[in-house]
Amino acid sequence: MMMARQFIEAVKKEAVYKLKEGTQGSYYYSSGARILPNRVSISREREITKVARTGRNLLHPIIGQLIGRFTKEETSPLKRYRPFFCRTQLWQIPEYPFFIGYGSIGISNNEGKINRASDTGDLVVLTTAERNWDTLRIYYFPGMIQQLNAVMQYLSESI
Repeated sequence: MMMARQFIEAVKKEAVYKLKEGTQGSYYYSSGARILPNRVSISREREITKVARTGRNLLHPIIGQLIGRFTKEETSPLKRYRPFFCRTQLWQIPEYPFFIGYGSIGISNNEGKINRASDTGDLVVLTTAERNWDTLRIYYFPGMIQQLNAVMQYLSESI
């Protein structure tokens, strides 16, 4: 378990996003790792785009979505194909109520669409200390969606 903990610690990236004043779900990068787009839309308890109720969408309650698009100037390992979208459902794990939820990042493929095959397997976990979600902390773990339980255990013990 110690080795897994050290590995999770080594690959973890963290960023802070702040809600744009006067909006319900438009967040802008504030500090930390620059992996996700500078601006992301995060919905609460609703879907921005409709997604089929299959696979992972049946495992945990859907708490919302995170959607972003990279600008021409931005660089990221997630920015591969036009129109440079990234998106994930956000699911809540009842055993970890301290966290808003988690997601697995999907990015635009060579046809410009996001589908099951364009899921990167990168895990994001969102948390906030505020009831109104003005400031969000997003933890990013590349290729770690299959290690969800280990990552959630690590985060619950370390933050």
